[in-house]
Amino acid sequence: MSSVLPGIFAQSADNYIRTPVDDAEYQRILEYYAYDPGIPSDPRSYGEWPWRGPHTLYKISYRGIREQRVPAYLAIPKEKKGEKLPVIVLMHGWNLFWGKNEDWVQDWISVLTAQGYAVLAPDHFLFGERKVEGGFDDESDRGPYYYRDWMTQSVVDLRRGIDYLMTRSDIDPDRIAVLGGSMGGWIGSILTAVEPRIKTSVLIVPAMEPVTDQTPPGRVINSANFFPRYKDVSLLVVIAKKDNPVRNEIAKSHFKLAPVKKKLIKYDEGHFLDPKKYNKEVLDWLNEYL
Repeated sequence: MSSVLPGIFAQSADNYIRTPVDDAEYQRILEYYAYDPGIPSDPRSYGEWPWRGPHTLYKISYRGIREQRVPAYLAIPKEKKGEKLPVIVLMHGWNLFWGKNEDWVQDWISVLTAQGYAVLAPDHFLFGERKVEGGFDDESDRGPYYYRDWMTQSVVDLRRGIDYLMTRSDIDPDRIAVLGGSMGGWIGSILTAVEPRIKTSVLIVPAMEPVTDQTPPGRVINSANFFPRYKDVSLLVVIAKKDNPVRNEIAKSHFKLAPVKKKLIKYDEGHFLDPKKYNKEVLDWLNEYL
C-alpha cells in the first residue's frame, strides 16, 4: 500500500485507532456510496471455461458507475447448475495487474464452488483488466482524495455486481455473502456496512491500516466509521499472528466495534493464508450463517 496514506506502516496502533464519527457525519459519508439503482446492469458474456475445477467459469462484465464496465468471473458449480444458489462476492487483494486472476482468488473459487456456492469475482477499480497506465505503480502524486475516489468507485461497483446477481434466476437473493482478503478485506469492511443485501461477511487479514485519520477525505474510507454501523449481518474476521502488528491491532479494535453476531480467528501464519489450507473455519461459518 502507499506511504502517502495517513497511518500506513505505523509503528504503534494506539496512535492510529480513532473514535468513529457520529451518526450525522456518517449519514453524510453514506452519500459517497449511494448510486442510482435503476440503471440496468447490462451484463455481457465473453465465454466459459468448464475444465478448471468443480465449476464452470464464465467471463463476464457488467455496468458499474461513471460509465465504467466491470470485468468479472462468475463461477457456477457443475453439480448445482439449474438450482437457486447462495453466492459469494469474492474480493481480491492489492496485486497490481493480477486482479481476479491471482492464485488466491482462483483457489478460493475452487474451494467455494466445491461446497455448492456460486462465486462472483470482479476486478476492483484500477486492478486487473481495469488497470490503467501508471495506475498504482507510481504513487508519488497520489493524495487522500485520489484514494477516497478509488475506494468509493470500487465499493459502488461491487454493489452494482450484486444488482447483476439479483437479475439471475440461478442466484438466491437472500443468500449473499462477501469474502475479501487483504485490500479486499478493507473494501469489504466498508461494503458490509453500506450494502443491506449482504447476509454474512468474511474479512481475511483485512488491510484496514492505510487510512486511520478523520480528515474530510479520510473519514469516508476509514473502516472505524463502518464497523459500528453493521446490522442484520454476521461477521467473521481472520487474522494472521505473524502479520503486520499494527494491521492486527486495528483489525481487532474494529472487530470489537461491530454490534452483530461475530467471530475472530487467529492463525499462526504470515499475511498470506493459503485458501487450500486455511478454509475449514470459513466454510463452517458460511454453512451456518449463509
